[in-house]
Amino acid sequence: MVATDTFAVFARRMAATQGYPCIVVADTPNPIRQLEPKVLRARAEAMIATVIDGLTLPAEEIERRLREIATQQIRPQGIVRSSVPV
Repeated sequence: MVATDTFAVFARRMAATQGYPCIVVADTPNPIRQLEPKVLRARAEAMIATVIDGLTLPAEEIERRLREIATQQIRPQGIVRSSVPV
């Protein structure tokens, strides 16, 4: 998944609701609107290794790398949420 840093945690939480908590998220600083093509290209190039990893690594390796990050982002310690959807 590709997202700006503003939406990266939200993207992971949404993916977790569909059963994919360890999804690979390639993020770039927000905003991206109205950036020059040269700057956008540099940002895309900075994310390319993450995109390639997400497409080529075995699922077990992705999960091993992202398990702790996913846990921290999906269910942050000290944050209490309702277990019943509203």
